[in-house]
Amino acid sequence: MVANQFRIEIFGINVPDEIEYKTDIAELVVRAASEQIGGLKENDIVVITSKIISKAEGKLIKIADIKPSKKAYRLGKIYKTDPRVMELYLRQGPIRAVIPIKKIAQKLNFFEKCSIDKKKMQQVIDENAYMFMIDVGGQLMSWGGLDFSNAPPGFCTVPPEDPDKSAKEIRRRINELTGIDVAVVITDTEWKLDKFGSVDVAIGSSGILPITKKFASGDRYGKPKFGGIDDITNLVSAAANLVFGQTAENVPIAIIRGLKYEKSEQGVKEFLFDLRIIRYGLVSSILETIKFRILEKIL
Repeated sequence: MVANQFRIEIFGINVPDEIEYKTDIAELVVRAASEQIGGLKENDIVVITSKIISKAEGKLIKIADIKPSKKAYRLGKIYKTDPRVMELYLRQGPIRAVIPIKKIAQKLNFFEKCSIDKKKMQQVIDENAYMFMIDVGGQLMSWGGLDFSNAPPGFCTVPPEDPDKSAKEIRRRINELTGIDVAVVITDTEWKLDKFGSVDVAIGSSGILPITKKFASGDRYGKPKFGGIDDITNLVSAAANLVFGQTAENVPIAIIRGLKYEKSEQGVKEFLFDLRIIRYGLVSSILETIKFRILEKIL
């Protein structure tokens, strides 16, 4: 008996032209997919980098137009950051953590291991001496999602205001243009805090359940498992990241075909942890660990 075979395909969609304000992203997806992979198919997952959506939604910011507050001036001086950029960070949301990138880089040689040009490496570290982890609408994002890469000099992009809503509108428009029902996932690049490197994560979605609801389901022996909650939209984003690249690849769209998923109108936002829960969990874990260390020594 031949076992069932499963195959998932990932198609990178090249978009060499600059995305302008009010560009119809759905029409761009449909046209580019038709030209490059023979068109979209039912149940495809369209994965799109937030960068091009930000540009299409008018989220391209000219730094020279930003008037910094007194607080931004003071913080910018302390943290060696352009006060106009600091002002944008403050506008994005509460800064929950500050990571001293340059100080860490001086202590560890991770960046040297991952760079082909030490001079440019040092320039980038000097320009980004601190990483600010910012609460943007409930999502913890490095630098608040502000992105200076692949934006014209003197400009940056900020994430879509409501990524789930943007994904839903693109999905609706694709269906309007083609009659095909697809899922849409919007991604942004985040640095991993437990391992050196970055990966694309989902910040918005439509038409796909962001997680699998299989917690405590039985394993192959029927035992209920502590697990079963796969982060589907993040896994999809990471898979698309393999064709996106992070520099000058000009591949901001990926089509994932063959993955079985549960359709849903629920977006990424509905499955985010409230940051108060994260804080409670961290404090509780620290206290419980201290308790364990004490008990370990006296028992």
